[in-house]
Amino acid sequence: MAKFKFIKKMKEKDISKQDVSKGIWNIAAGFIEFLDDGFGEIEEISKAGCQAGIFVGAKIIDILDAIGAISDWFFAKTAVTVGRRWHDVQVNINKHKKFILKNIAILGLGSLFLVGVFSWATDYEYSYRGRALGIVEEQRDVIEILEMTSEELSKEYGTNIVLDPKTDITFRPVTSYGKEIDSQDKVLEKLTYMGELNAQACAIKADGKILVVVENEKIAEQVLQDIKDIFITDSDSVEYEYIGFAEEIKLEGYSTTLKNISSRKAAVDKIRSGGQQSTDYIVEKGDTVYGICQKLGVSVEELEALNPNLNLSLIHIGDAITVQREIPLITLETVEVATYAESIPYETVYQNSSYYYEGEQAVSRNGSNGKASVTARLTKRNGEVVDREEISREVIVQPVDKIVLKGTKQAPPKKGTGSFIRPVNVGIYSGYGWRWGRMHDGIDLAASTGTPIKASDGGTVVHSGWYYGYGYTVIIDHGGGVKTLYGHNSANYVSVGEKVFQGQVIAAVGNTGNSTGPHCHFEIMMNGRNVNPSLYV
Repeated sequence: MAKFKFIKKMKEKDISKQDVSKGIWNIAAGFIEFLDDGFGEIEEISKAGCQAGIFVGAKIIDILDAIGAISDWFFAKTAVTVGRRWHDVQVNINKHKKFILKNIAILGLGSLFLVGVFSWATDYEYSYRGRALGIVEEQRDVIEILEMTSEELSKEYGTNIVLDPKTDITFRPVTSYGKEIDSQDKVLEKLTYMGELNAQACAIKADGKILVVVENEKIAEQVLQDIKDIFITDSDSVEYEYIGFAEEIKLEGYSTTLKNISSRKAAVDKIRSGGQQSTDYIVEKGDTVYGICQKLGVSVEELEALNPNLNLSLIHIGDAITVQREIPLITLETVEVATYAESIPYETVYQNSSYYYEGEQAVSRNGSNGKASVTARLTKRNGEVVDREEISREVIVQPVDKIVLKGTKQAPPKKGTGSFIRPVNVGIYSGYGWRWGRMHDGIDLAASTGTPIKASDGGTVVHSGWYYGYGYTVIIDHGGGVKTLYGHNSANYVSVGEKVFQGQVIAAVGNTGNSTGPHCHFEIMMNGRNVNPSLYV
């Protein structure tokens, strides 16, 4: 016990560091001495049994007491040091109390001002998949209406439109001073009318190619049915054996943007007329370039581009003009058994007649078509018959043949005789001479359009076509410096260089050119000067 007397000294208030160090070394020396003495004592005590145990326990307790004393000293010293330092701080604070409080107040007010300004001027720019849409005060102004926007758009467009705030919408802090801040109503409006919104739609495919994208599968099925209804006839006289598309049609889910989704009507229009096919238009009598363009719905420039090797200003009857025709993007095939009325064309029968000159013809009886009831199996593609198998036929009305009389009488010589006949056997309604302040060089023979005009005398045709204000005109040279003119015709039946005889039909009464009504304007010219036709016919 004498070896640990320094412990009492350590517990005193003013123990120095040297004392503590010396005390620790004394503890260590005492512990070693204890071990040396202890082993010897243990041999003696072992004889006594329990006395040895008591001795060892007492030694251990002494060591623990020493360690506890050191810990108490350390914490006490630390507490004293902290207390002294805190006392010094309090003294300094009391000494400069007014200065410190003043600066704390200034710093606090400045911080509050800066925080307020930053909060007031800072808002959030919101974007949809990288596309900036506007600025809002709080992010929740956008997030709170996303679900509402998705529901409204899905209801309006009939498709599943999802707006995910984690993947679709992003925010960026911005200074909003001088910029417009969007309300929630404005946010909803912008999102609703944005075509880049993602949507789950349905694609209509033909042979693997996307034709059109619609809202959903139900609309896609309606579109295909609409296409069928265009070409399918709802009639008791038609029985369909097959209805289907020539292409492989599939309806598949498709992720796209809202602007790429077509309405039902737009999808039908695109499928119905989205294809193009070249075809030939055959020029008919009376056709003009502008009339053909109007009939086909194209411009002159488009027609010229499609026919680079054709001079459209010189078209003739029978010319083939290439045009583009709209065709459906898919082909509806139908096989139907139909009963329909079919026209039976009449035949033309020619009969000789001595009443007419050789080369002349006259219709004795007009023909009329017959009618038959036909039942047939028709294979159609987009409404056009590609194959026809007749099952039965019943004639309802027999056709009536057309009878044409062919002249056998020898024709007069095809040269001038010196005498004239009236080209139209009607009275003169406007004579030769001055009329309305100008010279009228012929006579006018009023008759209905289409009335035959006959050559006043035999000769050679020197003009057949449009002739200034006379419209369609025929001029015949009878020889000896004599010519006759027949104007305002609806049609000319002779060509330049053709020989005609007196009384031959050369044209038909019309109203072309500068004319006030259907009539034949007839002139006689002798040696280049007009004479009064009334003196010769």
